[in-house]
Amino acid sequence: MAWRVCFRILILMHSGHEKTDMKTPRPFLAPALRRAWLFVPGVDASSHATALASGADAIVADLEEMTAPEDRPMARERIVAMLRETERLGLIGAVRINKLENDGQADLEGIMPGAPRAVFLPHTETTDQLVALDAALSEFERIHGIGHGTTEIVPTIESAKGLVALGALLNVSPRIRCCMLAVEDLAANLGARRTPEGRELFYARSLFLIECIAADCVAIDLPCTYRSTGVLAAELDLAAQLGFTSKCVVFAEHVDAVNRALAPSSDAAASARATLAAYDAQGPYADASAWVDAPERNNAKRLLARYEAFQGDL
Repeated sequence: MAWRVCFRILILMHSGHEKTDMKTPRPFLAPALRRAWLFVPGVDASSHATALASGADAIVADLEEMTAPEDRPMARERIVAMLRETERLGLIGAVRINKLENDGQADLEGIMPGAPRAVFLPHTETTDQLVALDAALSEFERIHGIGHGTTEIVPTIESAKGLVALGALLNVSPRIRCCMLAVEDLAANLGARRTPEGRELFYARSLFLIECIAADCVAIDLPCTYRSTGVLAAELDLAAQLGFTSKCVVFAEHVDAVNRALAPSSDAAASARATLAAYDAQGPYADASAWVDAPERNNAKRLLARYEAFQGDL
């Protein structure tokens, strides 16, 4: 069945004939409820088809690292087709462009006819970069009849300079509702030796999350660039423990694990309700073996609130 879905998507994307009305914005998954952001090469239509069938909440076609400069003109055309299909399926369709001073302006000219829901800006370090992108998006929205200010900007933090400037960066534009932390370029900039345990980036992840929460911005956690499911499981456990609710993904087979880790199940919700009931029922002299501590109660409250937010969005 899955191969038929992928095959149909491939046909639609290559045909270029299916039209979608991009003029009227529709409510899509709220930023706080977007779990997996799956990155795919901009020029690879088969990867687009796989991503569309993966279960990811958001699909990001990459014109920067994953697309060679000579392939970018063709990639932009294929990305427009992909964006129209994400819109039809009710997914978040996004694009990572190049910096504006590089190929970024040409990227916008090529992809904005597809009305992406979000544009990722790589190597964000200064407010000027975001001001310029905001202005460019406003102009393209005017040209293509897209609602003004409806295209989100997602700054990508890939250096120490970007990380320490994050508080100022996130307040540049109301378009900024999410922000992403990169991993390999950040580690290289820090001179950190990469390990599966990821201890070398623990402080960076924590600081990034704190700055995003302070700015009322959804923090998209760095991707697990190790393919191992064991490494992914440990990384997701830490991400959830720290408080991340959204994560970048670079392997399609990671999507399901990310979605399950970042959205409570009905069984988890039932367990949380039982914990809250037990906490409320216990007296000051309750048996220590059945005692529910305040941290457990608080964890249960947070889990239940997130579960109910997902139920309300269905």
